[in-house]
Amino acid sequence: MRVMIVNVHFAPESFGGATVVAEETAVRLGGLGHEVVVVTTSSLPWLDHGHVRRYEAFDVPVFAIRHSDEHTIERDFDDPVVTARFGEILQATKPDVVHFHAMQMLGVGCVEEAQRLGFRTVVTLHDAWWLCERQFMVRGNGQFCGQEWINPDVCATCVPSPSEHVERQQRSLRILRGCDRVLVPSEFWRGLMAGSGLPEDRLFVNANGVSRPAKEWVREGHTGPVRFGFVGGIHPVKGHPHIVAAFNELQRSDYELKVVDGLMNLGGNGFGYEDWDVPGYVQIVPGYNRESLDDFFGSIDVLLFPSQWKESYGLTVREAVLHGVWPIVTDGGGTVEHMQDGVNGTIIPLDGDYRHLAAAIDEVLDDPGRFVPRLREGGVDIATLDAQTRDLERHLRVVVHGESATDEGSDPWA
Repeated sequence: MRVMIVNVHFAPESFGGATVVAEETAVRLGGLGHEVVVVTTSSLPWLDHGHVRRYEAFDVPVFAIRHSDEHTIERDFDDPVVTARFGEILQATKPDVVHFHAMQMLGVGCVEEAQRLGFRTVVTLHDAWWLCERQFMVRGNGQFCGQEWINPDVCATCVPSPSEHVERQQRSLRILRGCDRVLVPSEFWRGLMAGSGLPEDRLFVNANGVSRPAKEWVREGHTGPVRFGFVGGIHPVKGHPHIVAAFNELQRSDYELKVVDGLMNLGGNGFGYEDWDVPGYVQIVPGYNRESLDDFFGSIDVLLFPSQWKESYGLTVREAVLHGVWPIVTDGGGTVEHMQDGVNGTIIPLDGDYRHLAAAIDEVLDDPGRFVPRLREGGVDIATLDAQTRDLERHLRVVVHGESATDEGSDPWA
């Protein structure tokens, strides 16, 4: 098959969990003998809006379309200039199937264009962006809206223009219903999206694969202060204000905190040290990649994941567990599908109260030996990247060839 993979970011401008999935499946689909081409965005300042940079990454050909510098909700959702250029790339490459991931700055018009031109389309929903203007189902105050499914009547109380938002949701649902298949990373997210109006007969789980440590990797012993890590990014919904509040509540300094700033990989900064005014030692580091993942998780003992919304999956939490790192996580949807409280992590309530996090941190600091290191999966299998790619390949073959494969492969742990 000739497979086109479309995602807002791709190496060397890697950023975010959806990008990890897009990159890893691109490489592995190529390894299975498929012809893979990638379309992404570029931020290079010398390119004009809509112009294309052509290069290769991981031996995969990449078309990077310069996105607009106008970063508004409307422009991120639909960019006619990018759509037109994407249509030209489609007609030049003629893929058998187009697999869309995160579409911010590329726009939903790209999916519409692929459908208009008669190409087979598959979309993976990594978050709520298609149906939620704020992407993470949070209100303007940064708190989870509490919906069990995305209801436009509730959303109308949260957005600047309720009528425009309803039109956005209707357009999104129309596009997604027109896809050959829609994939989600967890059973939790499948239920939420089905409740939000997506047809269940086209909605399938393709669980995100998680990188195992390299065979030669060994977790080195550590006898110094407990080393906490945070990977969530600058958006308050990921919980960084809760971490700051928790450490200041405790007024302890017997720890280290390593903060990952993924925007450093794109030549910018998300965090400054003034954002982390806590008693302990803080270090801000660039985002890790395929090559440095083992090194990062080998450098921390506890992962702090106090997300304030119901995550679709929680890739970082699973990476931590597989590297012997103890996660402290909120009880948030797909994040805890592999978690057993007290066995392979600590689960705290998702109610906006930072004191639950403070208590969990205090418990670790009082007796680190109870928590680190713990190299277990808690008796639950976590999908590998190879397993995810094989399951994805099966979905794509059904779409392209109409093969009568059973859907048992959509079981996320198959």
